[in-house]
Amino acid sequence: MRRMIAIVEDDPAEAELLKSHFARYAPGSGEEFDIKCFQTGGAFLNAYQPIYDLVLMDIDLPGINGMDTAECLRQMDHSVALVFVTNLARYAAKGYAVDAMDFLLKPVSYSSFAVTVQRALLRCRYNHQPDLLINIPDGVYRISTSRIRYIEVNNHTLAYHTTEGVLTSPGNLKDVENRLPEGQFVRCNRCYLVNLSFVRAVRGHRLVLDTGELQISRPKRAAVLDALNNYLGGGF
Repeated sequence: MRRMIAIVEDDPAEAELLKSHFARYAPGSGEEFDIKCFQTGGAFLNAYQPIYDLVLMDIDLPGINGMDTAECLRQMDHSVALVFVTNLARYAAKGYAVDAMDFLLKPVSYSSFAVTVQRALLRCRYNHQPDLLINIPDGVYRISTSRIRYIEVNNHTLAYHTTEGVLTSPGNLKDVENRLPEGQFVRCNRCYLVNLSFVRAVRGHRLVLDTGELQISRPKRAAVLDALNNYLGGGF
């Protein structure tokens, strides 16, 4: 499987060491790696797209430091695996706030690198959700269905409300519904198809998401509650 890796590191020698570790790791793992390197947090954030399986982040970066870069990253992408590569071990506790899965101390040994990357790739497989291809005006956009909060239809135009922003495309809800993972999305009315992982509560005929509320139509309320109950394993 081909994996997309981002290395955010201002020291070229350190970046080359990590790349050499990936080259050594690949043959026996059955994985292939496409690696993109960034020398500053600002350059990484400005160019960021939700295509990466793993981000290796230095903390002591020029300009915006790695911890602040990671906080901005989490506003755009809440699920990408993140590992700090640093000699500043005192920041380890802060890593939990940005859901960093591990720290690698410089100089990074191959043995510690291999253990951490194996854990990261296992997490990717466990958390994997199918990708959806969305036709946008200037091409096609690929996004994991786990990053779609809800889909709205208005006059044969679909608005995909994602963790990265809103994407629009011609279409109808029925067609896109057939392309989504079964049990992951539910219609709360004729205009909205909602990702159940972003639902925080049901209040009367309002569906509470992490970013706001959507109206539940009376005919759909029972189906929405059943879908939530099934999604949460009977815990709703």
